[in-house]
Amino acid sequence: MAAPGWFHQALQADVYQLLWEREPSFDVEHVGTDSNAYKWIKNHTAPIAPKGGSMLGAGLLDWESHVKAMQVKWLLKYLDASTSTWKLILDCWLARTSLGRAAILSSIPAKALTKSMRGNIALPQFWSQALEALHALALTQTSLSRDGMLSQPIWDNRHHPPPKIPPLLRDRWESLEVTV
Repeated sequence: MAAPGWFHQALQADVYQLLWEREPSFDVEHVGTDSNAYKWIKNHTAPIAPKGGSMLGAGLLDWESHVKAMQVKWLLKYLDASTSTWKLILDCWLARTSLGRAAILSSIPAKALTKSMRGNIALPQFWSQALEALHALALTQTSLSRDGMLSQPIWDNRHHPPPKIPPLLRDRWESLEVTV
């Protein structure tokens, strides 16, 4: 389940309260904690881990990046060859094209993949955010063999722009399920 933004901010505020206050105190009725303590490291440098004896940061976990990494990890689990029930359900959303599960690695926009077919059923926000996090990584392949190139999609390839062909012809091509 995707946590809302206010939760992430409250968690970060509580972490800073523990880190900077001499005597941290938390109010159960209040979401997040306000800290007036002196911060001897700026918030944007706190996640930097000290390496080799340098005093650059506190080594805090960057919570936003951690959440995105966990979401992408679940998408990678979705790509493996097993056929768990949750994957079959997710296939109804993400594997509707001729690319199947590989569509999440193609250049098909996240909104097009997660768009509802009926208008009233929404894909859980966790998966939409995971797809956006995966596309934000901008993964690229460094080298491909001949077989690797032949396995690339023609229309939704991240490496090469698609040919300028009318959508009707593209739809016919995909309906043929041509393999080389």
